[in-house]
Amino acid sequence: MWELLQQESQNPEFWVSVAFCLAFGSLIRPVIRKAKSWGQTQAELVQKELDNASSLRQEAEDLYAEYELRTKNIERERADILREAEQEVVQIQQEADDKLSQKLALKKKDARIRIRSIEENACQNLSHILLDKVMSQTKEIVSQQSIRQSEKEMDSAIDRIFTILEEKKSV
Repeated sequence: MWELLQQESQNPEFWVSVAFCLAFGSLIRPVIRKAKSWGQTQAELVQKELDNASSLRQEAEDLYAEYELRTKNIERERADILREAEQEVVQIQQEADDKLSQKLALKKKDARIRIRSIEENACQNLSHILLDKVMSQTKEIVSQQSIRQSEKEMDSAIDRIFTILEEKKSV
């Protein structure tokens, strides 16, 4: 191999090739370094973007979980509010029914008292009318009789009339 190198070193094409390789190597080296540096920079940028995307994804998942939790809480609150509202409606309805029942009971009691009072007044008025009628009929009968009865007979007739009136009054 050494011999081959000595023979080739005499050839000018060899030295042009060596010079070309050295020139090319010295020129390509900074380009490769730049390309490597640019590749690393791009890789770092991509990694930053991936990290950023990962953190954004994590934030989105956290927000979604928080949203789900809030939604569940809101649903629970809505159900609680509806349940409480239904209970209040039932309670208000029960109170209204109780008040209405009390008012109706008072109205019935008042109506019974009024009816009883009206019946008593009607009975008294009827008693007075009947008594007046009986008295007028009695006077008429007594005045129409041609024969005078003894005082005793008249007293017994009047007693009978009052007995009849009292029987009718109790009915």
